[in-house]
Amino acid sequence: MKDDKDMKSISPARDGAVFINSDRLGGYSFSPEHPFRPERVKMVHEMCERRGLFSGNSVRVEQVEEIEDGLLERFHTKEYIDLLRDAGSGGDIGVEMLYHGLGTMENPIFRDVYDFAALSVTASVRGARIVAEEGRCAFNPCGGFHHAHRDRASGFCYVNDIVIAIDELLRLGARVAYLDVDAHHGDGVQEAFYDDPGVMIVSLHESGKTLFPWGGFEKESGGQGAEGFNINIPMLSDTDDETFLFLFRSIVLPALNLFSPDIVVLQAGTDTFATDPLTHLKMTNNGYIEAIGSLHAAFPRILALGGGGYNMADVVRGWTLLWAELAGVELDSGYGGALGGVLLGDASIDGSDLRDMQLYTTGPAKEALRKHSESLVARFEKEIKPLLRKSGSAGR
Repeated sequence: MKDDKDMKSISPARDGAVFINSDRLGGYSFSPEHPFRPERVKMVHEMCERRGLFSGNSVRVEQVEEIEDGLLERFHTKEYIDLLRDAGSGGDIGVEMLYHGLGTMENPIFRDVYDFAALSVTASVRGARIVAEEGRCAFNPCGGFHHAHRDRASGFCYVNDIVIAIDELLRLGARVAYLDVDAHHGDGVQEAFYDDPGVMIVSLHESGKTLFPWGGFEKESGGQGAEGFNINIPMLSDTDDETFLFLFRSIVLPALNLFSPDIVVLQAGTDTFATDPLTHLKMTNNGYIEAIGSLHAAFPRILALGGGGYNMADVVRGWTLLWAELAGVELDSGYGGALGGVLLGDASIDGSDLRDMQLYTTGPAKEALRKHSESLVARFEKEIKPLLRKSGSAGR
């Protein structure tokens, strides 16, 4: 998708981050009953503002309220874009719309759905430019729509802002890796770059044996000429923080280090948490933010995009912790200290009232997690690492 003649040099890494905010995006509603709630944008922004997490010279909030034309065409077909535009202006739901995933229970038609989709892409592309040109991190909480296909809506996702943001980074001359920690496999992004060795895709997700979109298995490791550049890490139900972090440290960080990206695009869904109503994992925001902290220490330029998360308290607390990490802003001990960390998190940790209680899988289920995770690591060491080394990824 990139055009080499448009490529520019990217800026060196700098401290701080930019929060991409949009009052318009936070005001949409899929339907009163739909589990995806765009108001999360407002709620996360308000929480960060109350905590004083937008103060200081190294951070800022950037409002994105106007759609940039021509972005959807970088990935989606004209036929699909026209259908989405028609749907957003009140067009009747017919067989053709349904064929393209529009008007289903997952992806309902609502007024101005095209504007919602196009604005979310604009926000993610704005974040991509900030990371490439300013060297800071950026976070768009109303992004991360990883299930959208070139000509079809799927899994609450109408357009694939991730693919288009990665395309923007490639145009700007960046070497890009994509990391997805959402509970659902990012099938739309995998599809877009499966045959492209110029972009590494790494996804930790609940196994497709138990969760939509029913794919993302470890043997899906890249098309011809791109073998090893698509790394799937399917996790069993009841995966806890300990198992997740073992996989993160044993596969994710080594793979990214071999690829050596300039910028990591992170889909930061929170539906891996134990209290999410749509998934079957047993993680908490403690393992989540520890992994993101390790990622940020190794790769200072991150474009973070939202994603799944259907327990709103999980989303708000998890993404507040995410923003504080990316921005390098210290959290106070919060209310958890007053409660001794009993009801909430560990009172010794900054922002403890934002932290979940620790959870651990035990017994036979834990043993199954251990065997499964060790087999995934062994496969990575035996089959994927040699491909990456052979390709000459290291040190590019």
